[in-house]
Amino acid sequence: MDKYLSQKNENLEKELETNFEEGLTSEQVEDRLQKYGRNELPQGKVTPWYLIFLKTLTQPIQIILIIAAIISVIAPLISNHWEVHFEVFIDFMVIISIVLIDGILETVQEVKARKSMDALKEISKPKAVVIRNDGQQEIDAGELVVGDIVVLEAGKYIPAELKIIEASDLMIDESILTGESVPVEKIDTPLAKTTQILAEMKNIAFMSTVVTAGRAIGVVIKTGKDTEIGKIATSINENDESHTPLEKKFNRFTMIIALISFLIGIAIFLTLFVSGDQKAWANHLMVAITLAIGVIPECLAAIISITLSFSTKRMATENVIVKKLQAVETLGSVNVICTDKTGTLTQNKMTVQKIIINNQIIDGKKYSLEKKDEHADYFLKSLVLCNDSVTEGLERIGDPTELALVDFAESMGYDEQDARDEWKRIDEIPFDSERKMMTTVNNINGVNTTFTKGALDQLLKHCTKIMVNNTVRTITQADKDSLLEIANKLSDDALRVLAFAYNTSYDVEPDQDDLEHDLTFIAGVAMIDPVRESAVNAVKQAHDAGVKVVMITGDHAVTALAIAKELDIAHSMNEVMSSERLNSLSDDELYQIIEQINVFARVNPEHKVRIVDAFQRRGNITSMTGDGVNDAPSLTKADIGVAMGITGTDVAKQAADIILTDDNFETIIKGVNEGRNVYQKIKRAVTFVIGVNMANVISIFVLSALNSVSPVEATNILWMNLIVESLIAISMGMGANDNSLMKVKPIKGKNPLFRGIWWSMIKITMFTSIASIAAWYFGMGFVNTQVIESALSQAGYNEAQVSEILIRNNHGWYQIFKDHNVLISAKVIIGNFGRTAMFIAITCGPCGYANLIKLSQWQTSKKINIIVNKPLWICSMGALGLNIIVIFVPGLNTSILNLIPLTEYQTAWYLIPVSLAIAAAPTFIILALDGIVFVTYHYFPDPKRRNQMLVAEMIKSDKLLAEKKRKKAKAKKQKEEAEANK
Repeated sequence: MDKYLSQKNENLEKELETNFEEGLTSEQVEDRLQKYGRNELPQGKVTPWYLIFLKTLTQPIQIILIIAAIISVIAPLISNHWEVHFEVFIDFMVIISIVLIDGILETVQEVKARKSMDALKEISKPKAVVIRNDGQQEIDAGELVVGDIVVLEAGKYIPAELKIIEASDLMIDESILTGESVPVEKIDTPLAKTTQILAEMKNIAFMSTVVTAGRAIGVVIKTGKDTEIGKIATSINENDESHTPLEKKFNRFTMIIALISFLIGIAIFLTLFVSGDQKAWANHLMVAITLAIGVIPECLAAIISITLSFSTKRMATENVIVKKLQAVETLGSVNVICTDKTGTLTQNKMTVQKIIINNQIIDGKKYSLEKKDEHADYFLKSLVLCNDSVTEGLERIGDPTELALVDFAESMGYDEQDARDEWKRIDEIPFDSERKMMTTVNNINGVNTTFTKGALDQLLKHCTKIMVNNTVRTITQADKDSLLEIANKLSDDALRVLAFAYNTSYDVEPDQDDLEHDLTFIAGVAMIDPVRESAVNAVKQAHDAGVKVVMITGDHAVTALAIAKELDIAHSMNEVMSSERLNSLSDDELYQIIEQINVFARVNPEHKVRIVDAFQRRGNITSMTGDGVNDAPSLTKADIGVAMGITGTDVAKQAADIILTDDNFETIIKGVNEGRNVYQKIKRAVTFVIGVNMANVISIFVLSALNSVSPVEATNILWMNLIVESLIAISMGMGANDNSLMKVKPIKGKNPLFRGIWWSMIKITMFTSIASIAAWYFGMGFVNTQVIESALSQAGYNEAQVSEILIRNNHGWYQIFKDHNVLISAKVIIGNFGRTAMFIAITCGPCGYANLIKLSQWQTSKKINIIVNKPLWICSMGALGLNIIVIFVPGLNTSILNLIPLTEYQTAWYLIPVSLAIAAAPTFIILALDGIVFVTYHYFPDPKRRNQMLVAEMIKSDKLLAEKKRKKAKAKKQKEEAEANK
């Protein structure tokens, strides 16, 4: 780049082998396209869908499930001496189906997010006006090559890196690259010295920046990946993809569960082998492996994917595109949001708020309703005639400040196009950063009239008169002092002041040197990019949720603080840090004070990475919003990068995890709420699944140790895990969101998956285990001598053998279970009554208490917040119905699930209702305990918490008092302004 800065045009023309007058020929263009490729930004590696799918199968939980599926086939084959039956593969098919469903869901979501991004890119493909073959034509910007001659005008995107060879009042907005919000003036002359600072390269136009004013011709010196924006895009593409907090937690959780299941499998096998029949080791191994698999929540991966998928659909309707499923949960864990001001917290549209006229301040809306007079006529003419911006339909071209003036004039019935057609511009002096003024000469009904606008302090130096109440008189020093005092007052409120003057004393067309002399001051305007009304409420929601909102802006500290006050982000300069101070601090010094800063002003893009890093070092989950190319590093660095869908560049969208299609801060807060609910729903599912699984393992382990025989068969556990448990757990993620979660501060630092769920999990495990054991013994109470004789006969024993076994074991089923000489098959049949009762308990019990697992913060209010999860209720009732039905289905109940046949219910008719009552017991016990805890917490707090509540109440009272004072001061100020206007 250095060689182009100081190079003369004639030398550059030779080096690039082009012609500045005629442009390149078609043959040259074709050759250079072949040599250098299209003028497009480098894209990240697009992973094919099938590789995305295969990648999902390599996640730890999926690998364990695949291994479990294989073992589920091998174990029964060993126990059945390698006899192959269809039932052997049922477990395998169901587990593999869950693995495949989970992989498909993740793949579909990632592909959909990619398509959404592609759609955003297609919205506005840039065009370029070039000179080729000695003629002007418009082409796709991707077809540009080095040496092309590009014509620029206001409103056009810079399609490639250009060296300016001709320029007329050229102003370019380089904010997406440098972060500087004010358009930069560009020149067409060589620089005296080279520089590495982009902002100082005054004769270079950078790709993807925007022309706000003027015209120019440039020659393409770099395209695609060689441009500044291309270099950043390349560096982003080379970054390794990091794991989200949810992925890290889930991977740790998987490892823990894998270890637990392995240890449980060994423990159960050894228990059965030592206490039972050692000859039946294959059967013991099958039971141990089945229970070890039972600990693994094989449905959990699908639950997480389905829950996240439902949430991403909801977020899409709220203008949020989620590129990766796990990013939803990360957004919910955020406790610091670093956000740009312009366009996110504000409307990104300068608006006239106040009018300075007749030496007083008048509200802009009030002035627009007043009757027009001569004074107003001159004022409105100055707004639209001394102005280069254009508005036509939805198209808005020009400097934001000038567009605001046109908008205000239009609100008072002045159309800039009609005005300019009627009162032609004769001459002009463009805006100059040193003069800080702009002047035009227009023919107003045959009179050459100058209109000048500029900074108030500069304009007043050229004014000799002032118009007050439609009367022109000599301006006094008191007038000037009063106007400057008004301007300072408005500037303190972050308003940008612009003043206007005119002169009609020219009989003939004047010389340019005289255009800005002997002016008459007309009026001034005070403008601001207004705060979004939704942003004020969103910031309040964030604060209520314990999320710190940090505003990052290129504005001066005073302006930034004024906006921050309106948003309730900051209230004193102690909470504001400028780039100068930031540069003076080391990383350790910034780390020490970062928590006290709420606003960063005059910030450069490289500062954002330091800010994010400092917050992360303090243990915060940090989000960063951005739209420019320069934001890409900080978006990548943040735990969750949020890009703007409307104003955002492709590079920013590529670096981000989430894209807002409406560029609204309120949408981020909606995403936080969704993320918190997602994590809570996942934790509910984990609580339910692990609690039920552990209850099954404990009850089976205890009964196996006591009786030397497994109380249930593998098919019973399979039905429980894959039909009942999965059906209920998956529906947990489909319910409505709980907004009470936005009243609780997020946990800072590590937030393990098991935090806050231990008590709920212990309740489920303990009460379900007790109910399951009780149900089994209740069922075994129906076993009498007749049942034992029938079971032994079915197992192949003759009458003599049956009689001998009964006598040897005193006709008791317990003694027979301990008898190693009795076949396992006989013991299985004898245990049918206990197995049936326990089956009802372990499958029907969860259908009730699944609806009581409420991890939302009931501590936040004394009011019981009941949220009905319709899908969960439907699935619970459906699962309950299936459990009852399966008991009465011939063949399925006896041959597969090893339950008692229908004929037994003639005498054991009350087995089902009593077993259902036992199954319901945990639900009622948990409900009673939760009620006691709720009442105790809110109405009988312990002394320590009572003191905490008093302190919290005092802090809340102080905040309300401070808020009242702020509102009172604001109302007083508005009243004073109203009285001054009168």
